[in-house]
Amino acid sequence: MKIAYYVINLDRSPDRLAAISADAASSGLTLERVPAVDGAAASVETRRRVLDEAGFRRLHGKVPMDGEYGCYASHLDAFDSFLSGDADAAVIFEDDVRPTADFVPVVEAIAAVDDWDLVKLMHHRMPALRSRRRLPGGRVLGLAWFGPTGSSACYLINRRAATILRDKLVPMRLPYDVALERGWALGLRIRHVRPDLVTSNAATKKSLIGGTKMYARARLAPWRRMTTLAFRTSEFLRRATYAALASDRR
Repeated sequence: MKIAYYVINLDRSPDRLAAISADAASSGLTLERVPAVDGAAASVETRRRVLDEAGFRRLHGKVPMDGEYGCYASHLDAFDSFLSGDADAAVIFEDDVRPTADFVPVVEAIAAVDDWDLVKLMHHRMPALRSRRRLPGGRVLGLAWFGPTGSSACYLINRRAATILRDKLVPMRLPYDVALERGWALGLRIRHVRPDLVTSNAATKKSLIGGTKMYARARLAPWRRMTTLAFRTSEFLRRATYAALASDRR
């Protein structure tokens, strides 16, 4: 299987590109840069082609931040780059992480078996997994019982998943990391690796999306988040059912 490697990087962050490129090279990887979308610089008309702001408020209970839009649109562009090439699968990195020493052999072990469409290789919250198979180095591939698990910093994706996601993730009604792992809604075999295969880079880990205070300011008043509560309750039940019943076959 031919695997391509991409990194999403803002024009104003050459330091991040240099750091992750050096780390990738030490693992024998060459990264193709995908220019990141600067959400703050995008016009209203451009945003409306991707973003359903009313839907985002309804499902996520907050006003979308510029960085959230930029992240989302950037990953869509990464799909376009991947699908325009001839690789069978791709690893998509954000530029503030570094691969672990065993990154390549574990990714190759995952790719060798057709029981996945997208595999998250990093998480903000480590999920309880329904284990599906063992991987080198004591790692496990499985389905998450709980979530969202957070982070879109690194994942492995095949062409089928990229094609479906490119279509079904527009319009944007959720943050990208939340939308990415909804296998029950997307008809995809979404899997997770534990422990993570990448770590935060201490030199570049500061988020460009927005800090905790900015995120809190964007949250709607409690009485305006009732639709969000209903959606999240439904997602909790659908995720658990998916983890229990999902097949490794297409």
